Amino acid sequence: MIRLKFICEFKSDIVLHSSSNTEGKVDIFNYIAGSNFLGMVASNGGYKSFEEDAFEVFHSGAVRFGDGHIVLNEQKTFHAPFSWFAPKGYSLGNAIEKDRLYNNHFLTPTEYEKFISDGEQLKQQRGSFITKSGEVAKIESIYRQKSAYDKKSRRSKESAMFGYYALEKGTKWAFEVELDNPKYKDRVIELLTSSNCLGKSRSAEYGRVEIIYIDEKEEKLSQTLSPIEIEGKEYIFIYAYSRLALTDSYGVNSYQPTLDSLGLNSGKIDWSKSQVRTSRYTPFVSVRHNRDPERLIIDKGSVIAVEVEKDFDVANYSQKVEKGLGLYLSEGHGKVIVNPTFLTQKKPEFEETNSSETKKESKNSGVVNSWLKTQQDKEKKAYEVLKTVKDFIKNNAKDIKNKKSQWGQIRSMCSAFIE
Repeated sequence: MIRLKFICEFKSDIVLHSSSNTEGKVDIFNYIAGSNFLGMVASNGGYKSFEEDAFEVFHSGAVRFGDGHIVLNEQKTFHAPFSWFAPKGYSLGNAIEKDRLYNNHFLTPTEYEKFISDGEQLKQQRGSFITKSGEVAKIESIYRQKSAYDKKSRRSKESAMFGYYALEKGTKWAFEVELDNPKYKDRVIELLTSSNCLGKSRSAEYGRVEIIYIDEKEEKLSQTLSPIEIEGKEYIFIYAYSRLALTDSYGVNSYQPTLDSLGLNSGKIDWSKSQVRTSRYTPFVSVRHNRDPERLIIDKGSVIAVEVEKDFDVANYSQKVEKGLGLYLSEGHGKVIVNPTFLTQKKPEFEETNSSETKKESKNSGVVNSWLKTQQDKEKKAYEVLKTVKDFIKNNAKDIKNKKSQWGQIRSMCSAFIE
């Protein structure tokens, strides 16, 4: 098996809806689902170009298009596991900095009682992405309100307002493609690097990207290759690196993980030490102009604790599930990591880096544009435009007979020009 590493850079804002809703607040992904990259390879004649190998490439799971995660300070991120808890009022970055982040499966009832007596309530950490060194990327969306255009009256169309929630341009996202057969390598690289569209609303200033092939180097999160002892029992922890679409004993997609669906012959799932969140969605297939059956998903970041025997071979099991668990492996589903280091200690441990900077929560720094800084720059530009216009009016209003409303139009045109 070989792994191809890519970087996807947003050249414009990107709209990636996490559901098919078209009314109200529409949630967006904070990562790029692998199905998007599969679609890039399949579109524009790519599917037909593989001829009799098309099924193996796009449906069999022999080629797996991984999810794209945001890049922070040149490091790929992963979803913070749901087993991480911190006192209420702490962000993930602050909890790491203050050493107040805990793995829930190590906490005893006595320790929970102590938190309560100290006036603290533990809260599950959700939605953040983090690097191996413990730097946190909180991914924000931006919103733009628009209106349909009425050609007859040459103005905004009545009752036709709509808006877009999008991920900001300039950000970089890392993803991998795994291939069991190296003969598809060159063609996959060619089709991905020649693709420049992603997401929805491509006719409305959204959707431009650039994909760059990096190399085949494998980059893994550290693991502990032995069961973890807790309260006299041995455990392994299965971390959902991507979404999981597991099946029951009849092969039907199900929310309920079983030993069989996890690839285990023995053991017992301990739900008291597991942290599992679920969702569902119905994918739309543009080629067929129709939707696939609804999928029941265990969300990225979930942690499943399994009680095992003391001599359980973690290395062998990790190799067994390396290609993924469950359904839809071609679209990036099913990727798991067994006993990642950040789950095997009461307080998560992170890898050291050469950077001397203090680990703190960041909103897209380094190669990733800061959302807050962008907003500040916009406010600063708007203030400069307003000040320039007011100074011009003050110095020249006596000689010019324009009305106040016309000065507003001038200010608007100046703002549009600067943006």
